[in-house]
Amino acid sequence: MVNLKPVKKENLSVRVYNEIREALINGQYEPGERLIIGELAQALGVSITPVREAIFRLISEQGLEMQAATAVYVPYVNSAKLSEIQQIRVHLEGMGAAEAARQITPKQLDNLVALQAQFISCTASDPKRASFLNRKFHFAILEASRMPVLRNTVESFWVITGPILKIFHVKTAVLDYSQDQHRHEAVIAALKARDAEAARHALQDDIAWGGKIMIDWLIEKEKEQDAEQEAPSKTRG
Repeated sequence: MVNLKPVKKENLSVRVYNEIREALINGQYEPGERLIIGELAQALGVSITPVREAIFRLISEQGLEMQAATAVYVPYVNSAKLSEIQQIRVHLEGMGAAEAARQITPKQLDNLVALQAQFISCTASDPKRASFLNRKFHFAILEASRMPVLRNTVESFWVITGPILKIFHVKTAVLDYSQDQHRHEAVIAALKARDAEAARHALQDDIAWGGKIMIDWLIEKEKEQDAEQEAPSKTRG
């Protein structure tokens, strides 16, 4: 069971929504995992009603899906859907990075450098934390852009892809993330130089690189699943 924090009584449905949404963004749930409303209510220290309200809101945002009257699951993201999301992220987060280059403060730059150092230090040893730090890095750039509407829009896509992003970081833990090579370094350099277009392109390159690896991996998984489904029918034939 995911470790969720109990919430205070005021604005319960909003607080419950935010707590579950954050867990999805951070990849605390696995694709295909079932969420039991009663168990969530108990973990959060609330009644079933605000949990149900939060669940239906997340279903409407495609962060969760309902397969039966009471069966709520974390959706699987197939390669086609992930490809569409990645294309949108490339444009929106690129825009955010360009604006961040104009707006970012020295303190925010220092925070990005620290986040990147932490990210590099745990990519091989703790891929789950690496996934969390990668998300913090991207959101810190969006925060620096001072574009709250853009941030909220992008965040909705991370709700959908959070579970698969965690799996991606587990899969790529063996990759070489040396600081000289990692694409985040190019983003930081562009932000330090206040070069909006360089920041845009560096972040877009980072998203495109990671997206291709994830999409290729999903395509292979889908091929394997198709082959497994075909095997029994061929045996019967």
